[in-house]
Amino acid sequence: MLEYFTEHAFVFSQIFGFTAMAIAISAYQFNKQKTIMILLTLCSTFWCMHFLCLKAYAAIAMNLINIVRNFVYGFRDKKWAQGYVIPVIFLIVSVAAVALTWSNAWDMLPLIAAFFATVANWQTDTRRLRYLTYPVSASWLVYNIINRSYAGMCNEIFTIVSLTVGVVRYDILGKKTKTER
Repeated sequence: MLEYFTEHAFVFSQIFGFTAMAIAISAYQFNKQKTIMILLTLCSTFWCMHFLCLKAYAAIAMNLINIVRNFVYGFRDKKWAQGYVIPVIFLIVSVAAVALTWSNAWDMLPLIAAFFATVANWQTDTRRLRYLTYPVSASWLVYNIINRSYAGMCNEIFTIVSLTVGVVRYDILGKKTKTER
């Protein structure tokens, strides 16, 4: 069984990656933050399996941190998860994780993505969140190209298109959401 998995690791990686992408897309169709955070945690778990098959260890480390970060950010309404030290801790842990998993200079890309994602996801201003997410997707897109992660490439292209639609709708055309009216 292990031999079969090893021989077909690339195929399994893409299956795990496209599953992660499907979960990410569906996560934002829910209205409760906790539900979204649970689904994003599941999504990061599948990305871990995806990058494990590709032997992209820095990406695995960043997704493991995403799992914890999504959990903590899901409780941002609680006093223990509100301090500005929270994102700083995630930034420090991200640097340490990449240092421990370092294989080449391209491993800086998941770290750059983690820095921007940590700051972006902490934002309560959705405009800032959108703009800070562009470098996240750009970093992951290049990393995915280098590591032949077709699922990752598709995911980031989809994210960049979605971000751009959001920027045009809300930031350029000034459409108001129901809560802003």
